[in-house]
Amino acid sequence: AYDLLTHESDILHLGFWQRAFEILRDAGAIRLEDEGKNSGCWVMSLAASPEFAEMDDPDKILVRSNGTVTYTGKDIAYQLWKLGLLLDVDGARHDFGYRPFASWEQPGPAQPVVYGPGSELLARTTSDTSDSVPDATFGGGRHVYNVIDVRQAYPQKVVKEAVRVLGHPEAADNSVHFSYEMVALTPAAVSEIERRTEVSFGLDDEAMSKAYIEMSGRKGIGVKADEFLDVLTDAAEDAIVERLEGGGTPADIADRAQAIAVGALRYLMARQSRNRVLAFDFGEALSFEGDTGPYLQYSAVRAGKIFAKLAERRGEGRLAEDEVAALAGTQIGDDLWELVLQCARRREVVGQSIANLEFSLLAQHVHELAQLFHRLYHAHPVVPEEDTDTRRLRRAVFTLFESEMKVLLELLLGI
Repeated sequence: AYDLLTHESDILHLGFWQRAFEILRDAGAIRLEDEGKNSGCWVMSLAASPEFAEMDDPDKILVRSNGTVTYTGKDIAYQLWKLGLLLDVDGARHDFGYRPFASWEQPGPAQPVVYGPGSELLARTTSDTSDSVPDATFGGGRHVYNVIDVRQAYPQKVVKEAVRVLGHPEAADNSVHFSYEMVALTPAAVSEIERRTEVSFGLDDEAMSKAYIEMSGRKGIGVKADEFLDVLTDAAEDAIVERLEGGGTPADIADRAQAIAVGALRYLMARQSRNRVLAFDFGEALSFEGDTGPYLQYSAVRAGKIFAKLAERRGEGRLAEDEVAALAGTQIGDDLWELVLQCARRREVVGQSIANLEFSLLAQHVHELAQLFHRLYHAHPVVPEEDTDTRRLRRAVFTLFESEMKVLLELLLGI
């Protein structure tokens, strides 16, 4: 969920760049060129920075000769505000005004600012600094993650270096560019969208023969997120009806389709390394086999069915947390032990994912955990096992797996 919508016009109207320019100029971080190709421009010299040492022309223009500020200049001003470093001469923070924009209910682990009973607030910036939102503060972060595609890598390095040369090395280190490659569509996905929406992108045979097709708003090639999710949900409904062979009520099928569609989309984006193009394909995303969101969801459902059958046939269910812990030290086979061990690695893997800004590490862990469970599902049956101690041990292991998968699916897929 978003907490704040920032308007570029407010950055300009409130003089963010003008103040940032004064700070940069007074610190000697920028200079006015009086000759050469950059004559009349204010430039930032980057020659002394290791990040730019290999460049033939390491100077970055922040203000053109006609007086217009570049996007990078405005980004520097915005970054200083994000870090709480855009200070007026008297030391006060240079800030926006704020007004409520919308409020809605959205339950989840990360709760934005509460605004009214049971609802959350999305605020917007204004050029009137007397405007404010009760109990809400923005900017002044210790760490800033700028989620911008990989094509903005160079400007983001300039922004980071600007923070550093102003004498804030720690804040510069805490300015992180969370880059990502573009999301594209496979030709099959384009055909599916066109078929279900009855809208043609007008692509010729040459374009449709490519491995993937880049989306472009300028060319009219692409689909809005809500519309895309609707198409994905429709496709998920078809897949469910086919698997159920007519079973299930329309409402039940619709609920399942929504959960599967959201899980499929989020997992496909999470499993992909950030430096690779994500070419979306409906068939691949919605498959109940392989490295997909529905496969992970299916493993959690299958674990739940074990305990449903166990309760029905033997009157037994999941073990409580203390009952699982009481089995510590019990002899256990290597394969079951491997599942227990993998269930205990969540914090380690999450830490690695965050440290490397690579959530595919978490996706890979969850997929491997699901695969391991599916391999053990038949080799270590619970319901037909007659030995009480053996059945109890397997109940403990699968209780642990089901509990862990619920946490991981909420963390990874938000469901």
